Amino acid sequence: MNFEFIFVGLALVLIFTFEIFMFVDAVRNTRLTDTQKLLWCAGMLLVHPFVAIAYYVLEYQNRPL
Repeated sequence: MNFEFIFVGLALVLIFTFEIFMFVDAVRNTRLTDTQKLLWCAGMLLVHPFVAIAYYVLEYQNRPL
């Protein structure tokens, strides 16, 4: 059994989970306007992890507790 395939598979699952979490957060974020939600979600669906990482840095981390 090749451990590279297990590592790559695990990495893909983690990236996909992160993307889904950021997508759901963007949809449910009340601080965003409808246009902002549409742009973030469309970007996440089209460009995948890069937009999810940008959303995490720009929107998710800057939210008040």
